[in-house]
Amino acid sequence: MKIIYLGAGYCSEFLTPLIQDKAEIIGIHSQNPFKIKFKDFRNIQRFTFQDFLYLKEKILKDTTHILVSIPPDNRGDIAFRHLKKLLENKNSIQWFGYFSTTGVYGDHGGKWVNELSELRTKNKRSLNRILAEDQYLGLYKNYNLPVHIFRLPGIYGPTRSVIGRIKKNEMNLIETKKHFFSRVFVTDIAQAIYSSMKNITPGEVYNITDDYPCSAFEVASYAYQILRIPKPPIINLNDNSINEMTRSFYKENKRVSNKKIKQKLKWYPRIKDYKQGLNEILNKKL
Repeated sequence: MKIIYLGAGYCSEFLTPLIQDKAEIIGIHSQNPFKIKFKDFRNIQRFTFQDFLYLKEKILKDTTHILVSIPPDNRGDIAFRHLKKLLENKNSIQWFGYFSTTGVYGDHGGKWVNELSELRTKNKRSLNRILAEDQYLGLYKNYNLPVHIFRLPGIYGPTRSVIGRIKKNEMNLIETKKHFFSRVFVTDIAQAIYSSMKNITPGEVYNITDDYPCSAFEVASYAYQILRIPKPPIINLNDNSINEMTRSFYKENKRVSNKKIKQKLKWYPRIKDYKQGLNEILNKKL
């Protein structure tokens, strides 16, 4: 196995231990990789994106797996634009994964959505993801590239959670109890990707989420409770301290189903809900 991470970051750190004894791993970073805090795994080569573009034919030689997590722009995925011609004729690739977002579903009034639900988003970032999904699925339909789309909700885990934000006093407590968000623990993403690599299903779209969508207010309230820190005053979503990106998340309300990935890949989240995840982070079990 030879795998390229196009956008080596948080999720790939947790995937690498599952495959490093079986694979040659190449990590592509947007910045100087040696200035980025990234675990120093053995058996991994690291390049900037610009260096990768210069050496792309050499690096792609004999590549069997590619995972793309680079945020798209209004023209879709930047890697797609540079690699399309090479990918059209890359017979060595056995598996191709693209990280999208559950944000593509947009607002469904708190109802459950699955991979067949209407994509209603009006958010520019999510619209860009839809464009990128279509670009890669086009390579599957027209050139049989074994593309898999993974729609991710809010990602949390060690070093990246509401617990850390509370400790740094970076948390706003916004009361929206009937507003649902889905989330997933980073190690469960890694296991889902590993399961997909072992059970290749080209052309499929999967949601990767835990089993319990709920409000951000519920999660934050529980975090204050287990930290034994008094909750701060609740603020309104229209308060001047709330930035536009945060407000944009609250314009979309849905519960994301993970039934398909359970059925097709036999993947089940080990961290089933936020309480389990936050307690493991707090108790440093991970």
